[in-house]
Amino acid sequence: MDEQLSFEEGLNRLEKIVQTLETGGLTLEEALSLFEEGMHLAKICSERLDAAELKISQLQTAFEEAIENKGESPC
Repeated sequence: MDEQLSFEEGLNRLEKIVQTLETGGLTLEEALSLFEEGMHLAKICSERLDAAELKISQLQTAFEEAIENKGESPC
């Protein structure tokens, strides 16, 4: 699976896998293969969300520090 896969692409593929598994009619091997791919995609999507959350947190902290420092007079 591509590490360059976007979050949206991964999520869309994951949704298709879930639909296929819910529909049924697959052999055990096919279902296991799709389940494995889905778990890998879920991991990638989770990592992308964690990275985005960290970036947002860092940006908020930097913004708050900038606002606090703006109110201080230079020494």
